[in-house]
Amino acid sequence: MKNSMVILLIIVVVAVVGISAAVLLNSNNTTVNTSNSTTPTPVTPPTTPPTGTSAKSDVSIANMSFPLSTIINKGQTVVWTNNDSVSHTVTSDLFNSGTIAPGGTFTHQFDTAGTFTYHCNFHSNMVGTVVVN
Repeated sequence: MKNSMVILLIIVVVAVVGISAAVLLNSNNTTVNTSNSTTPTPVTPPTTPPTGTSAKSDVSIANMSFPLSTIINKGQTVVWTNNDSVSHTVTSDLFNSGTIAPGGTFTHQFDTAGTFTYHCNFHSNMVGTVVVN
């Protein structure tokens, strides 16, 4: 029963991340033309994160939660910082931070594209996703 609940939770998180990404991409490409001209207004594409192993993305663990999704490029590093007053973990099939005390950090470099869900071993409601392009 626990396995099916975990699988269902992962499916829901992936679906929410997909919907959120679609909404975010759509909102970044929205233009409003208030003139009567039929000439379309150029749209600036969204910026992508920098590439390379030196690039990093900072993730704040705060208010007993992770961000729902962090989007990075292959080769980037994610640094989680525990800004809560209690300890947490950042745990997935790919990595395990161990206990991160308040003020502590955990770093992981993502060398493979994909979607990676993670959770806190101490607080089952805390889940997040790293999407690697």
